[in-house]
Amino acid sequence: MTTVEATSSRTPKVAILFSLALEGERQMCRGILDYAKAHGPWRCHLVEGRPEEQLMNLRKERFDGIIAAGGTHRENDAYASTGAPLVLLEPRPDMLDENGGSSVPFAMRDSRAIGALAATYYIERGYRSFAFVCEPHGWYWSEERRRGFEEAIAKAGFPCVIYDRFTERERRSWTAERPRMERFLLSLPRPTAVFAAMDGRAHHVVNVCADIGLRVPEDIAVLGVDNDPLLCESTVPALSSIRTGGYRRGLIAAEMLDDLMHGRAVRERAVVQEPADVVTRGSTGYDAMTDPAISKAVRFIRAKAEEGAAFDVADVARAAGCSRRYLERRFRARLGRSVLDELTRARLASVKALLEDTSLSIGEIVERTGYARPSHLAALFRKETGTTMRQWRRENRL
Repeated sequence: MTTVEATSSRTPKVAILFSLALEGERQMCRGILDYAKAHGPWRCHLVEGRPEEQLMNLRKERFDGIIAAGGTHRENDAYASTGAPLVLLEPRPDMLDENGGSSVPFAMRDSRAIGALAATYYIERGYRSFAFVCEPHGWYWSEERRRGFEEAIAKAGFPCVIYDRFTERERRSWTAERPRMERFLLSLPRPTAVFAAMDGRAHHVVNVCADIGLRVPEDIAVLGVDNDPLLCESTVPALSSIRTGGYRRGLIAAEMLDDLMHGRAVRERAVVQEPADVVTRGSTGYDAMTDPAISKAVRFIRAKAEEGAAFDVADVARAAGCSRRYLERRFRARLGRSVLDELTRARLASVKALLEDTSLSIGEIVERTGYARPSHLAALFRKETGTTMRQWRRENRL
């Protein structure tokens, strides 16, 4: 009996072979499980552990499909040797051909785009000094994020300092590395915008700053990757982070596997997904900016948007203590956009957060975020995101 015949007559058994240690991985797993509920059912086996333990499990059991992290060539060969349809998540660059494709369907993050998004986020907030903190073990995604960040900063005409070149002892022990990070952070001009390769590294930076007397974000702004709520909410101030769209990648990978298990052609075999957005918390912001009018204005805008209060540009100018005309000139010169643009961005960020984190209806969200008409918000949201609010909620729910 072929795999296609087998899966058509019984519930398929699917192996999910990747760690669930990071938030992005857990989001991918949620996407896979939600797809299986909607289009299955599937019997999903979450096979964690080290690669050798995972391979032993594959030898003991028969699976109808496998979704696995992109491991070594040996691991990927072992997955393929089972004869089960296979989809990879995050294949390493050396596993791709010269056109960025692969014989095995895959879905992965665009780590270079993650770095570029971090650079844009900081530049738009008026920072002029930048640093990147690498992951110490030399993972390819850390290097890609570094390149994307460094290239975008250089294109904007600014320097970027890199914290890297770890000794073997530093790779094994955070305690051994910490004194060098302290010296590095103290050497940076103030304010400096620091982008860390992952939330765990950003967590290190925020805590070291607190211990050595550097203020976050006034002296050092800190941004991570993965939007892990446990890490982001455990620092003071809370950590800003980039959401990489793990849930969406899980849905894509599951759809690929579903097609393979049922003998259908996979519509798109190589998906490289750009990051979703930046979730702003206390570790980044406008407090470090040298223009007090902009700093006051943006803090006011963010606070009112989070409250869902009705306000306009005139209210923002009053809060900033200057004329509307002066504030508009400063926004255009420093941020490259109008006060109204900033107000709209902040309100839409609140809309996205409510779509993702609550079960409020669209009408309730419209009312809570200060929009007078649902049609107005719907048009703005589609213009900003290219999709509807309902579609955004389906694809980005935590």
